[in-house]
Order: sequence, then C-alpha cells, then structure tokens
Amino acid sequence: MVTGPGAGDGGLAVRLDGRVLRVVLHGAVDLDVRERDSPALWAALERPDVGAVDVDASGVTFLDSSGLSILVRLARDAGERGVPLRLVALSPRVEDLLEATGVRDWMAELGTPGPAPR
Repeated sequence: MVTGPGAGDGGLAVRLDGRVLRVVLHGAVDLDVRERDSPALWAALERPDVGAVDVDASGVTFLDSSGLSILVRLARDAGERGVPLRLVALSPRVEDLLEATGVRDWMAELGTPGPAPR
C-alpha cells in the first residue's frame, strides 16, 4: 500500500497491485484532498514498475476544479510516460463534470478509455 484514504470527507487512495497503479477517489475531492493526498500519487506514478493506471471515482460525491486538476494531471503525466490510464468507474458527478468541461474529450484524444457516457 502506498497510501490510504485521508481523514475527513474525501480522499485519494493509491496502491500498486502488480504493475497496475490503482487510484481510488472518494467523497468530496477538493483542494484539501489535492494538497494532502496527491503527492503520494505523483511519487507512485514515477515508479518504473507501473505499467497501467486504473482510476475508480465511483465514490466521488463532489469534485471541484482542484479535484478535476488531479485527474487532468494524472492523464497528462501517465500519457507522457506511455502508461495507459483507464477510468474504470465514475460517479455521475464526475461524469457530468468531465463532459461539461470537455476533459472527457481531451482524455479520449490521449487514448484514455473509460466507462461509456450515460
């Protein structure tokens, strides 16, 4: 385990499962979560044994621009390293924000597969 969910209303958990880096976002993902939990994510992504990243955001109840920036940077950094990133599960709130901001289309251009839009 690299790190666990943070205290409070939301968090970001990261663990390496074989060569797959599993990222789970839950609750209110905001500036507090980005500042507290994302440094462990960036460190884990730099590991040479990471072959793929799976993101589960099915438990997200709130996502602001700071939380969205975690997903944007993760997609960008994984793409730059040639590491496939998969959005394996999204809450309706995350799905709506990705659509409204155009981030879903941008991620698709990077080759980020994810759940089919509702």
